[in-house]
Amino acid sequence: MYPKKNSNNLLGCNTFVLCLIISWTYFSSITSHAQIQTRTNNEAPFELQLKNELRIYSETDSVRISTPFKITMATPSRIEYEIIFPDSSYFPPSLFLRDASYGSTAFKDSVVYTFQYFGNQDLLLSGLQILYKAKEDTFSIIAPPIRLPFSSKLELITARGDSLELNPIKPNYSFSSPWLYIFIIGIVLAILTFLWWHHRSQKIITEPIQFSELPVYESPLGALKSKLEFIQDDEFPKTEITIKIYYSRVSDAFRVYYEELYGFPALESTSRELLDYLNKVAESTDIIQKIGSLLINADRVKFAKYKPNEEQIRFLLDESFACIDLLFERHKRRLHTHKKEFEDLHGYSQNFQKDDFLS
Repeated sequence: MYPKKNSNNLLGCNTFVLCLIISWTYFSSITSHAQIQTRTNNEAPFELQLKNELRIYSETDSVRISTPFKITMATPSRIEYEIIFPDSSYFPPSLFLRDASYGSTAFKDSVVYTFQYFGNQDLLLSGLQILYKAKEDTFSIIAPPIRLPFSSKLELITARGDSLELNPIKPNYSFSSPWLYIFIIGIVLAILTFLWWHHRSQKIITEPIQFSELPVYESPLGALKSKLEFIQDDEFPKTEITIKIYYSRVSDAFRVYYEELYGFPALESTSRELLDYLNKVAESTDIIQKIGSLLINADRVKFAKYKPNEEQIRFLLDESFACIDLLFERHKRRLHTHKKEFEDLHGYSQNFQKDDFLS
């Protein structure tokens, strides 16, 4: 009896374990199939989420020619991705992009396009791609298409039943012949011209001819000689102050001569600058030596408190007159040019004389 009972219990246990194994195998296969199906349908759950939440809409229900309208695109915001919305190249050529306003919040990135439409058919926007860029991942999502019907004022007229026939064009106004007006204007201009000419001729006859006095030319060399003669006629300097004035007058006379003859600012220049300029204009060595000695002695008297004796003072004036003869021979051509420029400037010409250099 006892062995038979044990055999029945063992059979029942085996049957129960077999049922558990079959059940576990069945549920495992169902779960595995569900997981495989989920992964197959959701290969990129994040991209599918973006695609489901991507929105594109228009604030108007139709488009008209050149009338501005706005289209908004919005997508969920992700910190790890840089979102690039479509630019003007993604839109058809019949759309003119006036403005694109970008906005961003903690949950959404968006862009508002302002367009003008220049077409005559319904507007279909499709294939607009939004690019998502990250350091190691980049993908794009195509926005759902949007269709805006074309609207025109002609459709409203047709709906009302109004006639689309154009009114006849009003005939142009017929102008009279313009030659009559041209002839009248010509006569008026001729009369005005004659009156102006008659008034001008009478004024020329009645008014005496006035001649303006032309300035008299003065040679720079003649002015230098006159200044030296005037200094010579003055009282001989004896005090320290009069000696300084005496030397200054002689040196300034030569400075004024070079300033008038060449246009060089000799009065505002130092003695060294004036001598350098004379070397540049190829002045003769004798003249440079005499002018240099004169200027240096004058600077010593004026600035270094040098006190020359009576013989040195008289020698200064003698050297100055001797220098005039050298200047006359050296600057003969330049003095002639200087006089010619003066005559051309004041509008008259005179015969050139040799002695005019010293007059």
